[in-house]
Amino acid sequence: MNISTSTIQAKPTFKFDGITEQICSSIAQGKLKPGDRLPLRTELAQQFNTSRVTVQKSFNDLIRDGFVVSKGKLGTFVANNPPCLNQYGLVLPYSPTHPYWNGYYDALIQSLHELNEILDNQIQVYYGIDKPTDENYAVLYEDVKANRLAGLMFAETPHKLIVSGLMNEQSIPMVAVMYGESFPGLEHLLSCGFDPPSAYELACKILKQQGCKRIGFIMLANARQTFESIIQPILANNGLKYDPILSQSAHMEFPDEAGHVAQLLMALPPETRPDGLYICDDNLVSAVYRGLINAKVHVEEDLKIVSHCNFPIMPEKVLPATNVGFDIRQLLSTCLKRLEAKRNGDQSMEYIKIKAICSDHHTTKKELPS
Repeated sequence: MNISTSTIQAKPTFKFDGITEQICSSIAQGKLKPGDRLPLRTELAQQFNTSRVTVQKSFNDLIRDGFVVSKGKLGTFVANNPPCLNQYGLVLPYSPTHPYWNGYYDALIQSLHELNEILDNQIQVYYGIDKPTDENYAVLYEDVKANRLAGLMFAETPHKLIVSGLMNEQSIPMVAVMYGESFPGLEHLLSCGFDPPSAYELACKILKQQGCKRIGFIMLANARQTFESIIQPILANNGLKYDPILSQSAHMEFPDEAGHVAQLLMALPPETRPDGLYICDDNLVSAVYRGLINAKVHVEEDLKIVSHCNFPIMPEKVLPATNVGFDIRQLLSTCLKRLEAKRNGDQSMEYIKIKAICSDHHTTKKELPS
């Protein structure tokens, strides 16, 4: 299909990047569709009051970035999968070498690789963007302004970017993984997140089925503020009692604390020590395992374990345990669906929760949505 030059509106600039911007914008807005032929260089040169050399520079940039393809004498055509329609960005607040990098981010990267293998859409990672002054922020912002992305996914609530220019961009949809339905200043973002109560519910159900009557919990310190209000009704619904002594925490910066806590729990008198244990965070699992091994605890005989994980990554099978957690591939797939729906006119701002699953039911690559 041929497109007239009227599809591309000239701006009062003669620079080749102005032509590039207009063509990219026309593709992103659907005025130019995959397979459409671009106007001739002479036509664009006349419309933009510039030279064919300048237009050719613009075409070279568009070809390099995957927006268009040249077919020789047939002309230049919009690519089948231009980045503004098929490439999404995943923003991580830290780089892999940062002290706060954790298992959730590892699971995101592995899930991303698996999805990129089977989906037409491609996901590009932007590392270390937590605030506007971060080095990679300028790269991301430029890609958004240049229409190189179809949508953005934030691995966590981007609260430090609220006053940034990026948050004022209306050209692409954005979705964030949040621990609540909205965040002040970010109400315009689509959102989804995890459902922690479903993980506690599933872990308690599994341990009860294994005959446990006194369940202990080891969690991150910052989870304690909401823990009691969540866990007490869950235990009650399963006919179990809540004992504050059996609920302990450790800091992610000092994971070995979790191993010491596990040893202290198992050093309690037999009638009060836990016979079931839910390790509530994947970043604490290895330390707890080491602590139990050092304490010579007979796992399975004296203690049943449920370990939290972020599928598809699961803890090394050092001790017998059931894995409970969230499938990060499902999270990414949900984010992509939200972004695509938004681009197609869906105005829903519903907050979607990802439910916990156990290791016997985690999604395989073959089951991932296409």
